[in-house]
Amino acid sequence: MAGRPCWGIVGLALFGLVVSSYLTYEHFCGPIACIGQGCAIVNESVYCTIFGVPISVLGIVNYAAILGLALAAGLRSKGPLAAWLHLGVFGLSLSGTIFSAYLTYLEFAVIRAFCTWCVISAVTITAIFGLAAAGLKQPAGPSRSSSSLTPPTRGG
Repeated sequence: MAGRPCWGIVGLALFGLVVSSYLTYEHFCGPIACIGQGCAIVNESVYCTIFGVPISVLGIVNYAAILGLALAAGLRSKGPLAAWLHLGVFGLSLSGTIFSAYLTYLEFAVIRAFCTWCVISAVTITAIFGLAAAGLKQPAGPSRSSSSLTPPTRGG
């Protein structure tokens, strides 16, 4: 029987995808609708791209991958594949949270301006990470003690 995806992660990933897509559009096409002047300052800084690729494009890729993995994990609710898919969501959201924390540090400490949309994305990826971390489960079965490392014996 097919499982259900974590709708919280799916919804947040969709929201993050929309925010990142908007930031990418605005990066290439024009000014950002933002509270204050911070978004324009951040979007024009040297920190808004990595090797010429806007950070918002990396956000699109990350949120799309999380969305795909979360949906696939919901379809495979049991077995090792589901666990690996969920671990993928956890890993991507962890790396996104760490990267967002670094970018938020740059906004406040180096650029001295903050982008409302960037903060919204940082909160979104952190919420996904929280849900993914809460969904991690320990594998069923015997505990991993030193005695469980010995191979089973035959016949008795």
